[in-house]
Amino acid sequence: MEPKDNQEKRSLRERLKPREHSLKVKWCLTIGLLLCSILGLHLLCQMLGTLDFSRMRFSSYFHAPIIFLLNLLPVALLIAFTYFATNRAWLGFLIPAVLLTVMEFVNYFKVVLRGDPFIAEDFLLIGEGAGIIGQYELHFPAWFFISLVLIIGGTVVLLRYAKGRIPKRLWWVRVLALALCVGFGAISWVCWYSDETLYEKQENHDCFNVWHEAEYNASHGFLWSFLRSVDEVIPDAPEGYSEEAAQALLAPYTDAAIPENKRVNVVATMLESYADLSAFGTVNFTVDPYAEFHALQDESYHGTLLSDTVGGGTINAERSFLTGYAYPQPRYRSPSSSFVRYFKANGYRTEGAHPGFDWFYSRKTVNERLGFDNYLFMENYFNDLTDEEHAPDDVFFPAMARLYDEQTAADDTPCFSFSVSYQNHSPYDGTQLVGEEYVPHEGLSDEAYYLLNNYLSGVADTGKQVAAYVDTFRDNPEPVVLVFFGDHKPSFGAGNSYYEYLGVSAAEYTPEGCWTLFTTPYLIWANDAAKEALGFDFTGEGRTISPAYLMAELFDCCGWAGPQWMQYQRSVRDDLPVMQRTIFFLVDGMLTRELPPEREALYREYLIAEYYMQDHLHTYDEMFGG
Repeated sequence: MEPKDNQEKRSLRERLKPREHSLKVKWCLTIGLLLCSILGLHLLCQMLGTLDFSRMRFSSYFHAPIIFLLNLLPVALLIAFTYFATNRAWLGFLIPAVLLTVMEFVNYFKVVLRGDPFIAEDFLLIGEGAGIIGQYELHFPAWFFISLVLIIGGTVVLLRYAKGRIPKRLWWVRVLALALCVGFGAISWVCWYSDETLYEKQENHDCFNVWHEAEYNASHGFLWSFLRSVDEVIPDAPEGYSEEAAQALLAPYTDAAIPENKRVNVVATMLESYADLSAFGTVNFTVDPYAEFHALQDESYHGTLLSDTVGGGTINAERSFLTGYAYPQPRYRSPSSSFVRYFKANGYRTEGAHPGFDWFYSRKTVNERLGFDNYLFMENYFNDLTDEEHAPDDVFFPAMARLYDEQTAADDTPCFSFSVSYQNHSPYDGTQLVGEEYVPHEGLSDEAYYLLNNYLSGVADTGKQVAAYVDTFRDNPEPVVLVFFGDHKPSFGAGNSYYEYLGVSAAEYTPEGCWTLFTTPYLIWANDAAKEALGFDFTGEGRTISPAYLMAELFDCCGWAGPQWMQYQRSVRDDLPVMQRTIFFLVDGMLTRELPPEREALYREYLIAEYYMQDHLHTYDEMFGG
């Protein structure tokens, strides 16, 4: 007879066998389902990242292994990290799924509504983004609801069947796993995601229009493209940078004050989405929407800006004008050097207005950091003048004329004013004609016809309001110089495809497309008192330049030497009049992506001097012994 002790041991083993079997099944289910959730979420992100949800684009990722894997890896690391952090498989899936799906649809709507992709820097402007979205009517695609169903379904399956948890006594396993996730993520960043060359080498062009930035990003998958944009949030110092090198470049120039007998008032206005489509030479207007503007050009010094954005990114041209810094603009997180401060140091009052909200692009705080004494927005001024969400031009320009008269009467110091209009901001109605017909329907889709004509209705009214605004200064005994320029062109259709209807190319990464999408007009007008004080007639055709040079162009007209930084800019401007998005340069009248060696060296030096100016606050007080 078997001893009792042996019987008890055998009985214990037999009882443990089902438990061991159950434990193995539980962990197999947990690991298997987590792996399925990683693959499933990755495939969902890939589909959403196509932008048009087409099977051809989706399948194209399978033919580009590096693109496929480098979009899969962030999903795997996020789910693994969240699982080990929460010790729950369903949370390990749900939290990353919600985060990534939200990011994918933010990207989708930003491309549809604004024409540009969602990038890491947008997290710094999340408040502004929320305000922008509120202006649009969002049409959620079917894949939005499919995504919700898939996420909920996946979460329920994991909650029901993936019950594997690491015991509390093995807490160190979770800590080690979390550390491994972070470590592998850091290694991946260094080896792959920060490698610009690796990104550019991957070609997935067959189903994407890679001449458009949003689709170029989509061709690489949203997650890889988004991670690649992280480097742009905190720009690195340019190659060869040192304070000594920058100071040596700037040393030949010295800040020069504005002569007292030439301190005329300067009133600048940036016109929202204002572009001259007649410059294409391919558009037959039934009515000329630019009649008033062209008449004003004839009596002004005028030229062309090659801007850095289309359909959005207003602050790039705006802050380039105020600082002389080229694209991309710094973050302005502390008091910063600017031409506003130069005017202030010369005894000017510095002011301006924008009939939008003060949080938009952080204008309230950034404008203070640039040196403005006073700035008006909807909250502190325009709300009392209109019942509309933003003051239109027939409210904005008369208000600016009144403000100038009132403030000039109250303060006899010269004025530097810089304001930004809001009329012509997208979206434009694509369902009905709300104004006059300027472009005939023939050859246009219904939506293109409505969009173009409704945009041109706003442009025509802007020209009318600007002309009336200029008239208020003509006989003013005080010398006044006015500056007007467009910040960027409007976006027309998905990927700006409706520009093609106008007989021009809209391929962003070609010279032809660059001229189409990024040119805007500028003009500098002066009344008789200013012409007499400055000895210049303020007429003629000016250079084609980047927005960063526009203030220097104004100073040239006024005969002012200007600050040290501007004087250095002039030494570069003749050889590099356009530095467009760090992609195109204007060399001898031709756009090119390849600079001759001597101009490449000049450009590298410019970046060094510019970075130094951005990094050092200069108040110009030393001009007056301050």
